[in-house]
Formats: sequence, structure tokens, C-alpha cells
Amino acid sequence: MKTLDQFQIAGASVAGSRHFKIGKNNQDAYVWIKNSDHIICVVSDGCSSGSHSEVGSQIIAPLFAQTLSTYLSRPHPGLSDENYFRHDWLWYNVRQDVLARIRILAQSMDDNLIATICKYFLSTVVGCVITTTSTCIFGCGDGVFYLNGEMHVLGPFPGNKPPYLCYGITGSEVTNQNPSLLDIHRHIICSTDEVQTLLIGTDGISDLVEISEKNFPGQDRIIGDISQFWTDDIYFYNPEWMRNVLTTINTEKRKPIWEERTIMKHQALLPDDTTLIVLRTI
Repeated sequence: MKTLDQFQIAGASVAGSRHFKIGKNNQDAYVWIKNSDHIICVVSDGCSSGSHSEVGSQIIAPLFAQTLSTYLSRPHPGLSDENYFRHDWLWYNVRQDVLARIRILAQSMDDNLIATICKYFLSTVVGCVITTTSTCIFGCGDGVFYLNGEMHVLGPFPGNKPPYLCYGITGSEVTNQNPSLLDIHRHIICSTDEVQTLLIGTDGISDLVEISEKNFPGQDRIIGDISQFWTDDIYFYNPEWMRNVLTTINTEKRKPIWEERTIMKHQALLPDDTTLIVLRTI
């Protein structure tokens, strides 16, 4: 049986080039909790049409993680961790507790609850929870995860409209037709002994995968496969390295061509906000 001390964790986020060109903030967020009983990692992606969706993602990611942590810390006699993760009761209550807190916060900000939610709090949730015996990868909305090197893409959804968690407060055309989209879906439940590497990320990870054979902007150095983020030690021993690499990938470079009296522009390569948390065992 693995101990949680065997897991190393690293994470980073970078704003998409589409966002910083128009002065928008990074609307992604990430957080992890690691204690003696469990590891919880959550990434959140704010709705691009919301004028301040970064607020919601920055609140919902830690709120969801801490709420789940609180439930896991309570006794659940007669249920193994695996069966607890499979139990609808757990995820229903975590979701409802998170929505209740968001509702209180939004109502204290403005009398127009729905407008406030749409402006600030529409975001997806993708995450994992690991105990010494069982691991669960869960989510509400789109994103990406890799388990032991195998890629799993969540979405896209019809009309490119993912089910944002706070549609549980406002309602929406998408979820009114299919309310189960608002459930916290358990994508994989497995033994923790089977987990060697795990990456969870927002949907911008798909863009990162597609540019693996391209060079860093303005350099003669290939970006490389996404597996580097769980195989290369530097990402775990230098906490800033992952963010620096993502920033370099997404920084436009200009080089003068003196003979031609022109400037060569090398575009930033990540149009969407890109966020990931990576875990591996040692």
C-alpha cells in the first residue's frame, strides 16, 4: 500500500494569449490540499463570456477542495474509501454545500443574484482525490486528465457550452434539458497502488499537447511532449519551473532581420488559459 508521502505535486497556470491581448485576466485557478489522510487537487476554468470569471474560479477551486476535505475527514463507518467515492450522497452534499456558500456570497454582493453569478461565478471543476487505498478523478464541466500517461478529454459539450457548477443556482438551457450534467461525475475510481502519474488540467491543455513538436517562440528548442511534466525532476524540485516554461511558450517574440529591414514575429502558442496539476510517485 502506498503512503501519501510518496506523492510529489507540482502545478502552474498561464493566461491565454487571446485573453491578455484584450486585457483579460487568467480565468483559470488551481489548488491542492495534502494532509495525512488524503490529497485533493482541483483546477477550475472560468466562463470566457463572464466579465470577471476569474473571481469565481479563484473562489470555487479552494472552496470545493476544502469542502470535500471536510467530508473526507468525517467518519464513514462501513464504507471503504472506494465505496465512499462511488456514493452519490458524498458528491451531492459537497456540491450543495459549495453552491450554498456561493449563493450567500453572491447575494451579499448584489440584489440581482443571477446576474452576479453569471458575471463572477461560472466555472468548471476538475479534480482528483487520493487516499492510501483509493483514487477518484472527478469533475463538472470540460477539462483534461492523464492517468499513467493515458490522455482523457472531458468534453467538448454541444455548442461548446460546458455545464458550469453554478448553473445549479441560475439554471441554463443546457442543464435544464439534461440536469445530470450538473452532477459531480466520477470519471475514474481505482486503487491508489495503480497510480504512478496523474495530471489534471483545464481544456487549454489540449492546445499544449498539439504544439509539442513546435519550437519555443523565437528559439531553436522544441517544446516537447507533455510527459515531461511528470518525468522531469526539475518540475518538482523547482516550484517555479513549470510556470516559467508555460510563460515562455506563451510569450510572443520579435527578432529583427537587419538585411531585410523587417521584424520576424513568433506568436505566443497557447490561445486559451492553460492550467495543470501533476502528481507522481517516488
